[in-house]
Amino acid sequence: MPRTGFSLMRTQWHNPLFKEAKVGSLAWPINHHQRPNKGYHRPMIPSGNILFRLFATAKPVEDSGRSLHRISQIAEEEFSALEDEVNKILEAPTIPSEESVKASLDNCEACARSITEAKKSSDLPLPVDKSPASTLLSLEECQEDYGPSISVDARLEPSIRDKIARRISKVAYSIVTDPKVFITSAMLGSYVRTQSLLRFPKTIPQVFVLYASKPMPRPSKTSIRYNASNPNKASFAIPLATANAGLSAAIEARDLPVCFDIINTSVCTTAFHRSKIIRRALLPFTAFALSPAAAYALASQMATYQNTMDESVARNIAFAGILAYVGFTSIIGMVAVTTANDQMDRITWSIGTPLRERWIREEERALIDRVAGAWGFQDKLKRGEEEGRDWEALREWVSLRGMVLDRVSLMEGME
Repeated sequence: MPRTGFSLMRTQWHNPLFKEAKVGSLAWPINHHQRPNKGYHRPMIPSGNILFRLFATAKPVEDSGRSLHRISQIAEEEFSALEDEVNKILEAPTIPSEESVKASLDNCEACARSITEAKKSSDLPLPVDKSPASTLLSLEECQEDYGPSISVDARLEPSIRDKIARRISKVAYSIVTDPKVFITSAMLGSYVRTQSLLRFPKTIPQVFVLYASKPMPRPSKTSIRYNASNPNKASFAIPLATANAGLSAAIEARDLPVCFDIINTSVCTTAFHRSKIIRRALLPFTAFALSPAAAYALASQMATYQNTMDESVARNIAFAGILAYVGFTSIIGMVAVTTANDQMDRITWSIGTPLRERWIREEERALIDRVAGAWGFQDKLKRGEEEGRDWEALREWVSLRGMVLDRVSLMEGME
């Protein structure tokens, strides 16, 4: 049997998510069979969920200006509490724990996500019916569609949202730049996601540099001691997924210099190249180095299964044949991997670039290819006709890195 609007209100009243609900200035009656007075209905959300309380305040039927002012006050109070919590962690004389710092960055990311979802929902049509039952229905539908962050009827003014977004960005930046905070890869990813959601990517390159070169705090008896870090260590390489997320934010913001800085501080560093060699080339190179010993053992065993020639001669022939097969196959495979160009769109390597450099800088070329694809025409038949200051700067920057933008022989219809 379908639930009516009044039965839905009673069900919501028993839901633990709702601590209380007010109609005007009167509390919801304890007798559920008593209908509430008409007027301003504002469901109260549990105090533990900051974001839901912030954006799930129903828009009143009358006096919307006073309601928006009240929503702004709630936003200021909640984000002031978040700032106070972060300041309490950072102002402590001891080194903050990784869990507390990560939790603060996660709160900033959640706030940024709720702000973004609130902006996306600002264009949704408002329900015509403003009765208490329709308000609860719209709130329930919003929870199903967007999660416990925003409400279709709850909309902050754009200026208030922008102000809160700037405050979130500032708080997150103050966390990662504090000298007592050691930035881990998880913290870096949370920070980049926060700035990407807020569309403030200008500080991402600075944080990438801090991630690799920031001194490591060490507790001591009297004060905190800082040890210098080596930015060229493979452990300080920026994760490729984090670099891609930061570049996506810069592309959405249409900030070409920030795109260049993100690429320079992430995939162009010595630490990233060393990390790639360790992760992807160490095992094949080790197997190739051990192949002569394995080939000699296998040749010695195979020589015992024949009687047409001397055993030592048979062993030498088998050893030479195995080594030749492994060596030639490895060389062909390496050439095939380093010369593959199916993944290239608009950026290709200049003639004469060594194969080892092509392989180790492939991620750099791929990110530059993304930037070229975002700034250029999407229609393949119009490629090569781009012009403007940004496009000329991109073409010059690409050429200085040993690459070619829009090689004529590879363009559509120019084979």
